[in-house]
Amino acid sequence: MWLKKGYDFVRSGKSFNDETAVVDLGVGKNMVASIKFWLKSFGIIDEENNTTRFGDLIFDDNGYDPFLEDPNTLWLLHFQLVHTYYATLYRQVFVYFHKERKEFSKTNIFNFIKRQFADKAFEKTIYNENTINKDISTLLKMYVIPDNYTFDDFSSVLIDLNLIKKVEKDLYEFNYVTKAELNPLVFLYAVRSIAPDAKVVEYDRLLELSLVFCLSQGDLYEIFSGLTAINNKITFDNAAGEQLFVINDDIDKFEVLSMYYNQI
Repeated sequence: MWLKKGYDFVRSGKSFNDETAVVDLGVGKNMVASIKFWLKSFGIIDEENNTTRFGDLIFDDNGYDPFLEDPNTLWLLHFQLVHTYYATLYRQVFVYFHKERKEFSKTNIFNFIKRQFADKAFEKTIYNENTINKDISTLLKMYVIPDNYTFDDFSSVLIDLNLIKKVEKDLYEFNYVTKAELNPLVFLYAVRSIAPDAKVVEYDRLLELSLVFCLSQGDLYEIFSGLTAINNKITFDNAAGEQLFVINDDIDKFEVLSMYYNQI
């Protein structure tokens, strides 16, 4: 529950730079920095270390799901992690690397990231092989259920999504089959995050989201049908060679969250 604990720490007006932060959080200095990093990565606090509206809606004591009991809250956190691009590896892996291959090894990810550095994809980040390898290991620990797990393995907040599956020794795949179920409204939250005001959302952008959520084309069409059933102002037309996803509604992403959590 480090995300909740970190959120409460910030919301109480305390600072990660305070000398008392180690005592207040009950962790070592490195862990203080880690909590701050992940709160920003998930979009729970902003660059000025203030809580965001998303963070308040989820993690406030009276919020939608402060103790992460709903699997779809984990889907939201996963999307936030990819979308904020604060921890840059996650979008690189779930979108750009994912476009190239479904099955992979750690070496495949490393070589891909190395190519991205060569292509100047990371403007302000210094290339460091040890850091990249550690970050890849952290990403896999975040999502992959280990063969012989301990209680500590399940401190990885997104592991229950089962988004990456170990196939054999150092061979993994993006899991399209037995991952956690995604509610259509969480997908709509993602759409409204990348296209806040758009009436028509380009299909290529939806395909990018399908990579983030590991959705097959059939899964994607089921999401569209589910959203149309929820709100008839949302339509998808796949006729005459055109694929048009239309939102004839001014609903924003936070209204979508309200719709989801008020229906469960």
